[in-house]
Amino acid sequence: MKIMVLCVDRDDDFGVKTGLNSPFIGREENLNAALALGLKDPEDSDTNTLLAAISIYDEMVKSGIDAEIATICGDVKVGYQSDLVLATQLENVLEMIKPDRVILVSDGAEDEYIYPMVSSRVKIDSVRRVFVKQAPTVEGAYYILIKMLQDDKIRRRLITPIGLVLAVFGFFSLVPKIIQLVSEWDIALVPGMVAGTIAVVLGLYLILYAYRTGERLKEFSRKAGRAIRSGSQMIPFAILSVALIFLGFVYGFDAANANAEAGILVQALLFLSGTIWVWIFAVLSYETGRFVNHFLSEGKIYWTYLVVSITIFAIGFIIQGAIDATQFFLGYRTYEELIILLEVICGFLLAVFGGLLNTIMRNTAEKKVPEKKEAAESIE
Repeated sequence: MKIMVLCVDRDDDFGVKTGLNSPFIGREENLNAALALGLKDPEDSDTNTLLAAISIYDEMVKSGIDAEIATICGDVKVGYQSDLVLATQLENVLEMIKPDRVILVSDGAEDEYIYPMVSSRVKIDSVRRVFVKQAPTVEGAYYILIKMLQDDKIRRRLITPIGLVLAVFGFFSLVPKIIQLVSEWDIALVPGMVAGTIAVVLGLYLILYAYRTGERLKEFSRKAGRAIRSGSQMIPFAILSVALIFLGFVYGFDAANANAEAGILVQALLFLSGTIWVWIFAVLSYETGRFVNHFLSEGKIYWTYLVVSITIFAIGFIIQGAIDATQFFLGYRTYEELIILLEVICGFLLAVFGGLLNTIMRNTAEKKVPEKKEAAESIE
C-alpha cells in the first residue's frame, strides 16, 4: 500500500514569492521549495506546513512504509480559478504517484475547501494541521496583528465587516436628517449629522483600506487609459453604469423625501426600494460591457457573465421581497402576500439555477483541461 503525504497551497505563495512551478514531487523538490519560500518570506505559514509534511514523510520512510510526498499549488485568485488549478495538479500527481491513501497536511486555514476536493479523488487517512507557535507578549501580539493586517485575505475578513457595520449605521442615520435638512433648510440640523457622517467616513475608509482601493484605482486608471486609446467597448457601458448609480441615489432620496414624516426604518426601506433595481441594471450594464468587450477582442463567449447576471437578478428579487415584506408587516403599505412570496421564491430559484449552471460549467472546464493536456502529449 502506497501512501502520499500531500501539502496544499491554495493561494500559490510558492509560485508568487519564489517563482517555482508546482507541483513539487519528491523530498528534494519539496525541501528546495520550503527553503526558497523560507528565504523569501520566513513568516509564511506555508513554509512550516511543508516542513511538517517532509518530517511526516521522513518518519514514514524510516518505519518502512512505501511513501511519497507532493505539494500542489493553486492560484493567487483564490476561488474558482485556484481550485481549478489545484484539481488539475492533484489529478496529475495522483496519476504519477498512484497512491492508495493520502495524508493531508495543511495550516488549517482553508480545510473546508481543500478536503472535499482531495477526498473525492483518493482516500484520506489523516489530516495534520500545522500551527505556528507565537510568544505570548504584548509586543508579540501587536507585531502579529500588524503582520495579519498586511495579509490581504485576513485584512478583508477582519476589517470589512467592521467597516460595513459603521458605514450602514451611519448611512441610515443620515438619510432622514438629510431629507429633513433639504425640506426645511434648517442649519440647526447639521450638528446632529456629525456622528453619522463620522461613522460613514470611517466605515468607508476601513472598507477601502481592506481592499487596497488606492492601488486598485491607480491600476484602474492605467487600464482605463489603455482602453480609451485602444477603443475598448467597455467605455460606454462603464459610463452608463456610473450614470445609473447616481440616478439610483436620486430615485432613492426622492422616494424617501416624498414621505419625510415617516420613521427612519420606513425611509430606509423606501430609499432601498427606489434604488435597488436601478443599481442592479447598473451592474448588468457593466457586465454586459465586459461580455461584449471580451467577445469582440478574443472571439470567445464567457458564460460566467450569464451566471453573474442571473445571480444579480436573484439578489434583486430577494431584496425586493424582503423590503416589501418588511413594509407589509409594519403596516406601512399593503401588498398581496402572494406577490411577496413570488418575489422571494423567484429570487431563490434564480440563485439555485445560477449555482447549478456555475457547477456544470466548472465541471466541464475541469474535464477539458486534462483532455487538452493528453492531446498535447499525444502530439509530442
